[in-house]
Amino acid sequence: MLLISALVFYTLYPRWFSWYLLVLVLLLIPFDLICSLPGMFSWRILITSPKMLKQGADGALAVTTLRKRPLPVGRLKIRLRETGEEGTRWRRMRCYADHGARYEMAIDTSRSGFTAFDLNRFWATSLLGLFSLPVAAESRAGVLVLPPPQIPPRAVQLPRVAVLRPEQSGTFSEDHDLRPFRQGDPLKSVHWKLSAKYDALIVREPLIPTPHSRLIHVEVWRGVRERDIILGRLWWVSEYLLKRGLHYFVRLGEEGPVEHITREVDLVDYLLRMLDEKAPQPLAHPSLPSRFSWVFRVDGESAAEHRGRQMRAES
Repeated sequence: MLLISALVFYTLYPRWFSWYLLVLVLLLIPFDLICSLPGMFSWRILITSPKMLKQGADGALAVTTLRKRPLPVGRLKIRLRETGEEGTRWRRMRCYADHGARYEMAIDTSRSGFTAFDLNRFWATSLLGLFSLPVAAESRAGVLVLPPPQIPPRAVQLPRVAVLRPEQSGTFSEDHDLRPFRQGDPLKSVHWKLSAKYDALIVREPLIPTPHSRLIHVEVWRGVRERDIILGRLWWVSEYLLKRGLHYFVRLGEEGPVEHITREVDLVDYLLRMLDEKAPQPLAHPSLPSRFSWVFRVDGESAAEHRGRQMRAES
């Protein structure tokens, strides 16, 4: 608009100052690019998200603007690619060029499954807004939306308690047994208060879980409804086992890698690696037992289908 106004003014009033005004306005165009160009390539964008959200819960994707050098620049235009099992869509945002500024985008948690957010480039505008140049950026975030836990039809087959065995290494454990002192026991395992009470040396013998060979085999889902059922049952079984101190191995599909699960975050990390095609896979696999003595299969089969299959097998 300023350039058009200068041209009109130069046409209607062909005086010397109108010519200088037109030249000044024309010089603003390269001046805007020269002053803004170093700053336009000094910005980077970082996107982060929570690893796991419950279905229906509130969650947000955080977009943070970072600056390498304190150089002037206009606004930043960001375009994110959101990829889920239902397809791909683009999300756009405009933000000010403030170092450390944090902006949030709401995450759709109405459906379960894995959603990835990718940022390949953003656009930095000049100070006057006359130019907008793409800037390469590599940032990625993924979130796993889990449905409510669902009890599987074969829950009666789950183990009840963990089996502990004594360990004579002198280590400390919250689960321990008391016994008389034997030759070779370390002095740090002696329970001095009980020893003084009974006038005999009493030692704490730590109890540790026996090596297990429990495996949860997760079937690969073939649709949205089956995915909700399988993920809900897997989460319920995981909570059931971990609350009782029962660690386990998990495998997704027939050819998927086996992972040792000792905490809920281990299961979330495993599902993120398996569902995200661009996630780095671990180079070393955990030591596996020679054979699994207890295998629990998590699938999308309904309770009626399970009873019918059992009746057919018995007949």
